[in-house]
Amino acid sequence: MRTVDYDQYMEQLRKKSLHLYTRWAAGQKDNALLSRKSRDLEEDKVLFLLDWKRWQEALTSGRIEKIGPRRYRWNG
Repeated sequence: MRTVDYDQYMEQLRKKSLHLYTRWAAGQKDNALLSRKSRDLEEDKVLFLLDWKRWQEALTSGRIEKIGPRRYRWNG
């Protein structure tokens, strides 16, 4: 059986983890900037109204139930 120095092993894992995280975080920032499309005011209004209508329909049909202030239950 091979012996492993625990401290050295953990240091290697930490470096590898940090390297992967920094690569992921750098990629996320670039992707977030590229994928964010600014919407015009009219599109924002339309999307808000569609979302509000869908929410109201879910409340009236019983798919969503209000159980308290800022608390809702999804009934499927």
